[in-house]
Amino acid sequence: MKKRKPLIIISIVVVIVIIVVILTSCFSKSPSESNVSAPVTDTALIEKQNLVNSISVSGNVEGDNLVKITSTVNSKIKTLNVSIGDSVKKGDILCTFDSSDFQDEYNSLKETVEKTQEMNQNTHEINQRNLLNAQKEKDAVLAQAQRAIDSAVDARDKAYQKYNDLIGKYNEYSEKKDSLYNQFQESGDELAYQEYQEALQLFTSTETELDTLESQLSTYDDAVQTAQDSYDSAERSADSSIQTIQDTIDSEKFNTDNSSQTQLEKLAQKIEDCTVKAPRDGIITSLSVAEGSIPATDAIMTIESNSNLKINVQIKEADILNVKEGMKATIRTDATGDKEFKGTVSKVVNIFSGADPATQTEGGYKAEITVDDSDTSLLIGMNAKVKIITGEKDNVLAVPYDAVSEDNIIYIARQQSDGSYKSEAVTIEKGMESDYYTEIISSEIKEGDLIVLSPQSMHNGRTIRIEENANE
Repeated sequence: MKKRKPLIIISIVVVIVIIVVILTSCFSKSPSESNVSAPVTDTALIEKQNLVNSISVSGNVEGDNLVKITSTVNSKIKTLNVSIGDSVKKGDILCTFDSSDFQDEYNSLKETVEKTQEMNQNTHEINQRNLLNAQKEKDAVLAQAQRAIDSAVDARDKAYQKYNDLIGKYNEYSEKKDSLYNQFQESGDELAYQEYQEALQLFTSTETELDTLESQLSTYDDAVQTAQDSYDSAERSADSSIQTIQDTIDSEKFNTDNSSQTQLEKLAQKIEDCTVKAPRDGIITSLSVAEGSIPATDAIMTIESNSNLKINVQIKEADILNVKEGMKATIRTDATGDKEFKGTVSKVVNIFSGADPATQTEGGYKAEITVDDSDTSLLIGMNAKVKIITGEKDNVLAVPYDAVSEDNIIYIARQQSDGSYKSEAVTIEKGMESDYYTEIISSEIKEGDLIVLSPQSMHNGRTIRIEENANE
């Protein structure tokens, strides 16, 4: 054992020398030689960008207001003035139905109604004259009755006046009679007696006349009452006659054949309905009739407005919560090429719609995009590709989405003092994301930094080699 110990020590020393030589050889290489040995790493400049996040959908261009032109006329189409794709103005005659049967029926019924109306008018005029005559007769009868009342009242008033005058004389003669009688009793003079007899005679005759007139006063009162009763009776009789005539006039409206008039109005409406006019400006987008045909359904054509266009789209369940009314959109079609039109989300229906095999559309949530451009080359029926802008952010630092690791780490290629590059791991915060880029937020990065595009095989402090023009 003692003889083999120097051999073991020599072997260990040889191994150490070999390791030192190898390490010295590695560290003695120039920077350029070391960089050449490293693999080429894809990098890109970190730049400020305008990010746009969008959802892509598609749909057909439609008018903002589809109007179904309907008719209940069960007759042949006489003239058809439009075809699919025609532009029409409000009030334009679209088509006409054969109205000859309606017109004949209308003319016949109108003649009957006019004759009936003429007869009713004659009867009405007669009744009006009778009413006027009855009113005049009433006025005459009541005037005569009023004169009788006035005459009776005048006679009664005169009788009462005379009666009152006689009472005055009666009282006067009574006092004079009594006074002369007392004088005669005192004097016994013949002259006084004679004066007394004269006064007594006046008193007696006045008393007789007063009694007679008093008995006649009730007769005068009765005459006034009789005249008033005659007036009232004449008035009631005249009013009754007038009311009878007025009732006849009032009943005229009930005797009118309203059913014929109603039927006449219905026929007039049918004749008017035989001329179909455009209710608004627009384009004929469907047509289900032809000249000489009888419409199978009430709907004979449709008109869509081309002044305000819209696109109905289906939004996937994964995207619906990101879409709100008022969001902006961009619109393109195959026919218009790269030309882009502006739009706005005008309606979002938050109710799921199932797939429609007839239209080969998948299920989703319906939304409506209004075309904002007033002057466009879009036509109704074109297939449109729409991008709904769900978010926008301008002038932010952004890098390709794949350049950020799952741990939100990016690798910056930092140039060393000897000209080589080493990777530096930087933890960032993600901001807004678009289809290909994501916003990165960190105080350790700036515009112009070189980012490693493939972080999966990278680690902090690794020497990397980049293309010579990567930082340009």
